[in-house]
Amino acid sequence: MFPLMFPDRQPPLVKGLNKLVIGSFIRMTVLYIAFKNYLNPFKVISVLKKLEKLRKQYMGDYNTLKLIHVGKQYYWDMHSPGWPSKAFNKFNEGEMNRICPFRKSNDYLNSMIFAITKKCNLRCEHCYEWDELNKEDTLSLDDLKRIVDYFQNKGGGVAQIQLSGGEPLSRFDDMIELLKSAKPDTDFWIVTSGYNLTLERAHELKKAGLKGMAISLDHYDPFEHDKFRGSEDSFEWLIKAVENAHEALLVVVCLLCPTKEFTSHENLLKYATLVKRLGAAFILLIEPRPVGRFAGKDVSLSREQELILEDFYLKMNYAPEYSDMPAVSYHGYHQRRIGCFGSGSRYLYVDTDGDIHVCPFCRQK
Repeated sequence: MFPLMFPDRQPPLVKGLNKLVIGSFIRMTVLYIAFKNYLNPFKVISVLKKLEKLRKQYMGDYNTLKLIHVGKQYYWDMHSPGWPSKAFNKFNEGEMNRICPFRKSNDYLNSMIFAITKKCNLRCEHCYEWDELNKEDTLSLDDLKRIVDYFQNKGGGVAQIQLSGGEPLSRFDDMIELLKSAKPDTDFWIVTSGYNLTLERAHELKKAGLKGMAISLDHYDPFEHDKFRGSEDSFEWLIKAVENAHEALLVVVCLLCPTKEFTSHENLLKYATLVKRLGAAFILLIEPRPVGRFAGKDVSLSREQELILEDFYLKMNYAPEYSDMPAVSYHGYHQRRIGCFGSGSRYLYVDTDGDIHVCPFCRQK
């Protein structure tokens, strides 16, 4: 199916008694956060019940089965900060404050995607920044710091910031300075192709405060991946980047844009098998949208293909036979049931000019 170009790994899953113990500590932390902010046991009980109702609205009757352990922290979703951390506490305070406000302001952000550069040496078929790609950067390092500082200090702050582009690693030195200058109560990630992520750079990013990386893996076949990304070297970069990220104890997520041509049960299973061998913690599915380079093209999936992705999401996360596979995040599954969960409210997109949008695909400044 694909050559043995790297050592076999396993996703860093927590299982058995250890998982039960850690899960109990996480729930105790949430209870502590509630008591600290409400100081009233009746309010605490009410808020926790409403949080559970919200979870069921989002997840249905499924309980989170997979817990990830990387470094000193535990994760159940790439979009939720790791526990224990200040960012984890902030994330939960924000959700509680939405349900039963304890602050005058309700402007907590769960996450923010921040495109820090227009530069990229790839030509990916699905690039949503295509119209701005490789133009001159307009945001200086001071601008980047000012924007991050604004969102970290506004209201309740922001629990997670994902640095994207372009290719954020093409602005490596500025990214290091940005991470070092940021407050430590936000989890920082990068969304990357893995371009030039050496072991030395991976350790430097970790030391500066980076938690993880979402790396675009667009096919289990190296040739098809390189073709999709417009570079014959991109699969090799990715493999090296993943290995270096593991060595630096960064959380690894493989990001897939499942196109109409790719989406089938067979392809998704082969993809998950590769991601497992890479030892990645999560697979993130983002459906193709007619923006950027896809603008004006018929890229939307059929209902049959949406159901294939939903079946994949459910099996990978909850079926016993896939208990050793990476966890899967898939916004489309939830959006078709409850609508958009937070665009412009729980999360924002800041583009390479510093303009704010509700999300990278729903461009409204």
